[in-house]
Amino acid sequence: MKKEKYSFEFERFESKSELAAEQKKVVEEAYDISLNAYAPYSNFNVGASVQLENGEIFSSSNQENASYPVGTCAERGLLAYVNANFPNIKIEKLAVSTPNVNYPLPPCGMCRQYILEIEKKQSQPIEIILSGKEGDVLVINSAKDLLPLHFTDEFLG
Repeated sequence: MKKEKYSFEFERFESKSELAAEQKKVVEEAYDISLNAYAPYSNFNVGASVQLENGEIFSSSNQENASYPVGTCAERGLLAYVNANFPNIKIEKLAVSTPNVNYPLPPCGMCRQYILEIEKKQSQPIEIILSGKEGDVLVINSAKDLLPLHFTDEFLG
């Protein structure tokens, strides 16, 4: 047996104010849209924003449903919209934020897999910026860092 360890590097900032201007703008958009989330069941608001290579920013929030699995995460809803409407414009940054906690909010496993698919499609990693209402902000180079041993189309034969 051989034991191996997985690790990755990321940047940690003490607050949103320490971010570069473009990063800060995407994070603020994610936080602002999180306030519009429809989350009457979990009471946990999430917002996501992307910055495209042409500088445009788009945002979305989580949308729940009484039939709980029918709801949509902010990240997947946003990425589906951007991928459908701007299929040939690369996503450079993705920010995820919430007013519910004061620490960086990571995407769920399904969203991590979805981000990976977009990275593969565009042959370029997406910078992921994670924040809460206040406090630390994490900047991660790629979804691959957040989902080791991820599933890919190579497994499909």
